[in-house]
Order: sequence, then structure tokens, then C-alpha cells
Amino acid sequence: MFGVLSCVATDHDLWLVTVAAIICILGCWSTTKLVMQAQALEGAERLGWAFLGSITAGASIWCTHFVAMLAYQSGVPVSFDPVLTILSLVVAIVGACVSLMIATCRLSRFAPVIGGGLLGLSIAAMHFTGMRAYRVHGILEWDPAYVIAALVLVVPLAAASLETLLRRSFQRHVVVSASLLMLAIVTLHFTAMTAVTVTPLGPAANQSDPKAIQAMALAVALACSIILGAGLVSYMIDIRSRRTHYRRLRQMALFDQLTSLPNRASFTDQLAHDLAVADRLGSQVAVVGIDLDRFKVINDVRGHRIGDEVLRRLG
Repeated sequence: MFGVLSCVATDHDLWLVTVAAIICILGCWSTTKLVMQAQALEGAERLGWAFLGSITAGASIWCTHFVAMLAYQSGVPVSFDPVLTILSLVVAIVGACVSLMIATCRLSRFAPVIGGGLLGLSIAAMHFTGMRAYRVHGILEWDPAYVIAALVLVVPLAAASLETLLRRSFQRHVVVSASLLMLAIVTLHFTAMTAVTVTPLGPAANQSDPKAIQAMALAVALACSIILGAGLVSYMIDIRSRRTHYRRLRQMALFDQLTSLPNRASFTDQLAHDLAVADRLGSQVAVVGIDLDRFKVINDVRGHRIGDEVLRRLG
């Protein structure tokens, strides 16, 4: 643990680490909200929201990793293999997609745990694929103990994240799930980075330009923000649309469309409630009935439009 903290504090640009942390926090929170939305739906809608969640998860995992990699100060010039870098992004998104589809499939009570475990392995696969893309003017060596520790930690943390979210689905568990997922990503990355030792080949002149690295990190963060923003906006629009639809259905079920007064079902429920309260408090309830004489004559002589207007004015 001390070695990991020491690696973060001494071998990284803490400003870029903060950027990576912000991406990770927003990405994990967005992912859990989208996955919870998928869990509440059925059929194609569930698959669609799970896919949107996997895009958000994969992008945020990869962007967190890439910005944190840019924050790593190896002391030698660095570059990135473009093919392997893109491949690591594909691994993150595809791995997240498969994991979340399994986690939300409801075919087994263990599906969230299995999906979460696969998500943890996907995070690890993305990280080490990205590390293969990391080019340094030196010898890159790995400490197997830290590599194994990273793998041992990320799988149960990711599994616990999805299990907490999909088995309970309460608002407070969204925070717990997002925190566990964030911990899985951060733990895997920095534990695995602690395993890395770079031995320079020759003098450390012509090191990478810090300003160029910071600009690249901000560009990646901006791209990730656009992806996360699209996912969150979709979520908010869907929630708003569903709430509006619910209010409309409730209005139709409990209120008369002509007068906007409570209908018979609403009246019966309210009367039962008032009677129960009166019984508990030892008080009384008065009900006043208003009758409209010769209303049929109004309809027959003046027409239904005038009859409707009479009802509206009476209401």
C-alpha cells in the first residue's frame, strides 16, 4: 500500500492525476445511473441502455487510464503506439459491453457478479494493452507481485460494484456502486503502475514536453466529457419524459378530462382516507352532493357542446 501511494505522490504529475480522478468519478457515476436505468426496463430498451452504459463505462475507463498514463513521469522520452492505443479503447468498450449485457440479462441470480468480474478483467485487459502501447527510451520492467495484486483487487471490486447496484437498486446504493467501480479502476491502474520500473537507455535529454502532454490530457478529458455528457443528457431526457408520461396517465386515471375535477375513483379513495382519519381522531366527515336538474334537456335542446360548457362552469 505504501509503495502504491509513494508511486502516486512521487512518480506522477498530481495535476493530471486530479484530472484523471474527475473523469473517473463522473464516468463511474454516469455508468451506474445508465446501468440502473437498463435494469428497470425490458427488451430492446434494456439492451439499448446497457449499450449506452457500456460506451460510457469503456470511454471513462480508457480516458482515466490514458490521462493517468500521461501523468506518469518516467524520466525518459515517451510516445504511444497508435494501433495499440486504439486497440486498448476497443478492448475497454467491448469488454464493458459484454460485461454489462451479462450483468443485466437476469438469466441467473449470479449474473451481476459474473458480469462485474468480467468488467474487472476488461479493465485489466485495457490497462495492459495500453501499457503495450507505451513507448519509452529505456527498459520497462515489471514486478510480478504488484501485477498479481492489481488483478486480485480489481475483479472482486468490480463484481461487488455491479452486484450492489443490480441486486438492490436503491439511490444510496448507486453511490456505493459508483465508489466501488471507481476504486476498482484506480486500484488496478496505480497498483499496476507501481509494478513498472523504467531504466533509461542513455542520458535523459530531450524528454517529452510537459505542456504538450498536458494539452493531450486535456484533449482526451474533453472528448470523454462529450461522451459522458451525451449519456447523461440521454438519461435526463428519458427520465423527464417518463415523469411527464406518468403525470399524464395519473391525470387521466384520477381526474375528469372535461372539468379537471377528481373523478369517481379519486373521490372514493379520498373519502375512504378522510373516514379513516376521522375514525382515528374521533371526528366527523361531511359530504355535500350537488345535483344538476334537467341536464338531459340541456343536452337535447342546446347540444352536447353547451352541456359540456355547463359542466365546466359548474365544476
